[in-house]
Amino acid sequence: MNIRKTLRSLHRDFGYFVVGITFIYTVSGIAMNHRQDWNPHYSLVSEELTLPASDQMEYSKAEISSILSKFENKPVYKKHFITKDATIKIFVEEGTVIYTPLEGSAELELLKKRPFLFQINKIHLAQTGNLWIWISDAMAVFLLFVAISGLFLLKGKYGIKGRGLWLTGIGVVIPLFIILFYLS
Repeated sequence: MNIRKTLRSLHRDFGYFVVGITFIYTVSGIAMNHRQDWNPHYSLVSEELTLPASDQMEYSKAEISSILSKFENKPVYKKHFITKDATIKIFVEEGTVIYTPLEGSAELELLKKRPFLFQINKIHLAQTGNLWIWISDAMAVFLLFVAISGLFLLKGKYGIKGRGLWLTGIGVVIPLFIILFYLS
């Protein structure tokens, strides 16, 4: 059997096999590359309320829950405490509320998981447990095979002995350049 024909078949089949996982890694990789511009895992939801001013210093869970029910986002109460400066910090699911009774203001901040991006970022970072680490390692091996086999699929001036050698060399030099001149 011709080695080039076998390589082409394996390259094609492994290439198809890794398309879905490559899509996930690509989307999450682009999202995480721009962490300085936005949080790829969570979005921040803020909401402010104006309430009647009060000099009351003690609040029950029921009173706090009543205040929380006025927010559009309907935060779920966990616990609260009163600070030295007479503000009330309320812990809610996915965030906090700072209530200042003397001023009659309450501010809600929630961190909401970004749908789909939160999950694929966890996959990308291999934060899902041992099974995914094994799948991720297998994916890396398949991608390595696809990369190496791709070097030998074409003959002549477009193959590894011609233009392919130069393009492969550039692909190796770019990360080496970054490592040597920007990360040392």
